[in-house]
Amino acid sequence: MKTDELGSGDDLLFVMGWGNRVDGTNERWFATQLAEAGYRVTLVELPTNPTDFERESLAPVADVRDGLDSPVVVGHSTGGLVAAHLQPERVVYVSPWWAFYGEKIRGSLLEWGSKLPIETPVVPIDFDREEVGPRVTDRGWERVPDRVSPAFVREIRRAQAELPPIADGARVCVSLSDTVVGLQGVGERVPPERVHLYEGRHEPFTAEDRTAATAVVVDALDATESDGNV
Repeated sequence: MKTDELGSGDDLLFVMGWGNRVDGTNERWFATQLAEAGYRVTLVELPTNPTDFERESLAPVADVRDGLDSPVVVGHSTGGLVAAHLQPERVVYVSPWWAFYGEKIRGSLLEWGSKLPIETPVVPIDFDREEVGPRVTDRGWERVPDRVSPAFVREIRRAQAELPPIADGARVCVSLSDTVVGLQGVGERVPPERVHLYEGRHEPFTAEDRTAATAVVVDALDATESDGNV
C-alpha cells in the first residue's frame, strides 16, 4: 500500500478511490487543495484487486490512521467504503462506494461467479472514462486496470453489506450525475442535511470546474469541525 504526505497542520487521512494513485496528477492537485486549507494530508493508495477486504485494504489503512494524530478522514469511492469500516467520527465521504450503480461490474450476472474463489482479474470494468470526470488524464486512465476478479466483487459486496453505522457527524459529498457508484447507498444512511452536492461526475477533482467541486469538500470539512465544536 503506497502512501505520501503533503502540507502541514492538522492531520488529514485521504483514502483514495479504486485506481487512484498517490502520484496521479489530479489526485495530487486535490490533496494540495486540502493542504492549502490547513491540513497535513496523508494520501493512501488502495490495491486494485484485493481478495480479502480486511487484510489487504482495511488493516493497512487502519495502521496508517493509527500513526497519525486524531486525523480527520476523507474517503473517496472505494476509499469511502474502507474509511466507513474505520468508523471515524470526523469524516467526509466523497462519492462513497456503498452500493452498486445498476448493473455496474456486471451486476447480477456475477451473483454465481462472485461466490467462487476466483482471484484472477477476469471481470471487465464497465464504467467509461467520461463517467469519472472530463479532466481524467490519458496517463491516469491508462493506469486504471480494465478487469477485477470475482473475489474482489465478492469482498466489495460483503463490505457493503456489513457497513457499520455512519457517524452522526459525518458529511457526504456527491454529484447527482454520478453513474459509477449507487447513490442509494448514501440516501439509506445519511440525512439530506449532511449531504453536500457538487457539480461534476464521480471525481470532484476531475470535474470541469474542479476548483468549485473541491471547494464543496473543503466546506464539508469545515462543517465537521463546526459540528465538533458544538
